[in-house]
Amino acid sequence: MTSIWEDVKGRRIFRAATLYAAIAWGIIQIADILLPVLQYPDWLMSSMVVIAFTGFPIALIFGWLIDIKNDRRIVSTIDGVEPINSSFKTRVVEFLIIIVFAGIAGILFYNSQIKNKETTDFGLTSVKSLTEDINNQKTIAVLPFSNFSDSKSDEYFADGLSEELLNVLAKNKLLRVAARTSSFQYKNKNLNIKTIAKELGVQYILEGSVRRSGDKIRVTAQLIKADEDVHIFSSTWDKDISNIFKVQDEIALSVLETLEIKLLGKESNSESLGTKSIAAFAEYSKGVAAVRNRSKEDFKNAKSFFNSAINIDPQYAEAFAMLAETYLLEASYDFSEPADAQVAANNYIEKALSLNSELAIAHSVKGLFHWQRADGSDNKEAELQSAKRHLNMAIQLNPSNAEAYMWYGSILLKSGEYSDGMKLRKKAYEIDPQAAVVGFNRADDLIRQGEYESAMIVFNNIVRNNPNYENAYAIAGEISLVTGDLEQAYYHFKKARDLGGDNKMWRLKSNQIYLPIGEFDKAQANLDFLMNNKSKHTQSKMIENYLQPELWLASGQIDEIKKWISTFDRETNQWNERLWRGYFALDAEKWSEAIEEFEFVQRIVDKKTSPLDDNLLIRTNLLLSKAWKAQGDSIKSENYVNMASSKIDYLIKEQNFNPIKFRYQQAAIANLSGNQLDSLNLLKQAIQEGFVEIWNLKMDPLFDNLRSDPIYVDLIAQLEIKLDEFRKAIKNLDEEEFAML
Repeated sequence: MTSIWEDVKGRRIFRAATLYAAIAWGIIQIADILLPVLQYPDWLMSSMVVIAFTGFPIALIFGWLIDIKNDRRIVSTIDGVEPINSSFKTRVVEFLIIIVFAGIAGILFYNSQIKNKETTDFGLTSVKSLTEDINNQKTIAVLPFSNFSDSKSDEYFADGLSEELLNVLAKNKLLRVAARTSSFQYKNKNLNIKTIAKELGVQYILEGSVRRSGDKIRVTAQLIKADEDVHIFSSTWDKDISNIFKVQDEIALSVLETLEIKLLGKESNSESLGTKSIAAFAEYSKGVAAVRNRSKEDFKNAKSFFNSAINIDPQYAEAFAMLAETYLLEASYDFSEPADAQVAANNYIEKALSLNSELAIAHSVKGLFHWQRADGSDNKEAELQSAKRHLNMAIQLNPSNAEAYMWYGSILLKSGEYSDGMKLRKKAYEIDPQAAVVGFNRADDLIRQGEYESAMIVFNNIVRNNPNYENAYAIAGEISLVTGDLEQAYYHFKKARDLGGDNKMWRLKSNQIYLPIGEFDKAQANLDFLMNNKSKHTQSKMIENYLQPELWLASGQIDEIKKWISTFDRETNQWNERLWRGYFALDAEKWSEAIEEFEFVQRIVDKKTSPLDDNLLIRTNLLLSKAWKAQGDSIKSENYVNMASSKIDYLIKEQNFNPIKFRYQQAAIANLSGNQLDSLNLLKQAIQEGFVEIWNLKMDPLFDNLRSDPIYVDLIAQLEIKLDEFRKAIKNLDEEEFAML
C-alpha cells in the first residue's frame, strides 16, 4: 500500500492539481481586487469561482491521461508483470481521487446555484403581476409609537419597535404597508385616525405607546379599523428592561402574531431590525430623514449619520445600504462626480449584501447603481437588465418597497415603456404617498397624462407635509407652463429656486417663459450662464445644438443659424445638424436635399426611446411628408403622414399620453392631408389649451400655405396680445428679478 501511495505522489495528477490550484487561486485573488474597481458586473466574480471549481477535476483528468500514456510507453519497453499490476492499482487510486474532487466541485456548484436561486434571484416578474391588486390584500400603516417617558433613548426604542413591526409586515404579500417615510410623517401630530388612514390610503392603523417606570417598561399596542374607528385588538406588556432588545423582540413577535392572526388568519415570525444598538438606530433614523429631502446639505448630513451608525454597529447592513444610496443620489443630483460615487456606493452595497443577502433595500440600491452606471456605458443594455433584476428582487423581498417601484418605473419610462413605467410609479405613490420625491414623480406622470387637477392635488399634499421641498414648486410650474399660464409658471419656478433649488433648472425653465414673451436678452443671459457652468443636466451640446438655435429662431436671427450651419462637416453623422440642414434645404425648395437630410434623421431617431425622441420622430415624418409632397410624390407624402398619425395614436391610446400634447402636430397632419379648415381649428384649440411657441406659427414650413389665411393671421395676432399681457404681468410680478438677470 505504501508503494502505491508513493507511486501516486510521483504522478502528474498531483503536479497538475497543485499547479491548477495555484494559478486559479491567484487569478481569483486578483479578480477580487480589480473587478469592483473596474466596475464589472457582480455576477462575473461568482462565475469565475464556479468555473475554477468545475475546472479542477478536468485538470486532474488531463494529468491522469498523460500518466496513462506514459505508463503504456514504459510497459512496452520493460518486461515483467509487477509494474503493470502496480500501475493498475495506482490508476485505481488516482481515479478515486478524481471522483472525490469532481463530487466536491459538483456539490459546490449545486449549492451556489441553489443559494442564488433561493436568496438572490427571483427573475424578472411582469409589470402586471408587480402592480396588480392581490385578492383580499389588507392595507395597514404602522404609526411611530408615542414615547410617554422623559428619556430620549425610550423614544428611539419606540421608533425602533415601530420600524421593526413595519419592516416585517412589509414582507408579507397579503399586506400592503404604508412606507416609513409616509407613516412617520404623523409623529407628534394630533390627527384623528380616519384622516390619517384616508391620507395614507389604508384600512387599518397600528399605533402604540411606550412608558418607563423605574426598571419596568410598559408598551401598549392597538390595531384600529379606520373607517369604523373600531379596535380590532389592544394589548399591554409590562417588561423588565434589563435586556431592552429582548423586550423589543418579544413585544414585536407578540404584536405580529396577534395582528396577522386577526388580519390574515395566519402566524408569522418576527425578524431582526438590523441592529441591537439604540444609538446606532438613532443615527440611522436621522440619516433616513435627511436623505429624503434631496438637498446638498441633507446628503452631507445623511452620510455623516449613516457613518456614525456603522461606527457604533459595524454589522448594521441597513446603514451600509442607505449610505450607498446617499452616494448615488448625491451624484444624480449633480452634487458629486458619478464615477467616484459609484465606486464608493458599490463597496457599501456589497458589504450590506454580505451581511444580509436578502436585504430588500440593498437590492433596490444595487438596482439604482446599475441604472446610473448604464448612462453612457458601452454595456448599457446589460446594466439596465441588472438594474431591473435587482429592483425586481427588492420588490419580491419587500412588496412595500416604494423606492424600488419608483426606480423600476423610471427605468421603463426612459426606455419608452411609458404605460408600464407610470403603473410602477403609481404603485410607489400608493405605498408612500407622503414621500416628497415619490409624489414628485407621480405628479410628473399625471402631467404627462393631462390630469392636471390630480397633479395639483399631489402638489398640495407635498407642500403641506414638506413646505420647503423646492421640487414641489417645479411641479406647479410645469403644470402652469403646459397649460399656457406663463405668469403662474414664472412664480412657481422662481419659488423653487428661492427655496434653494437648482439654479440651472431655473435658467432652463425660465427660458421657456422668456422666449414666448420676447425677453430674448434675458434668455441669452441664461444660456451664457449655463455654458459657463456646465453640468450633466445642462451639457454644452444640448445648449449648442438645441437651445441656442431655438433662441436664434424665436428672435428672428436667421443669419446666425445659417452661419452656425456653415460650420457643419459635409458628411456629419450628427442627427441634429442634419435636421437643421434639412430645414434650410426645405426653405430653399431643395426638395431632394431636404429628403436626404430628414431620412437620415428619421433612421437615427426611430431607434431612440425618450418622449423627446417620440416628438422628434413625429416631426421628422411630417417634414418628410411636406418634402415628398412638394416633390410631387403624394403616395410617399401620405405614407409619412400616416406614420406620424399612427405614432400619436399609439402614444395616446397605448401609453396614456395627454392628447393636448399633440394638438399642434395634429393640426400639421390635417394641413398636409388637405384639410385646411380642420387644421386652423386644431391650431385655435392648441392655443386655447396652452400653446405659446409663437415663432413656430410664424415660420413653421408645415403651415406655409396658411400663412396669408385671414384666420391664421388672426390666430397669431390674438396670441401676440395674450403673450404681451403675460410679459407685463411678469415684469410687475418681479421687476427686481428682471433687473438682476
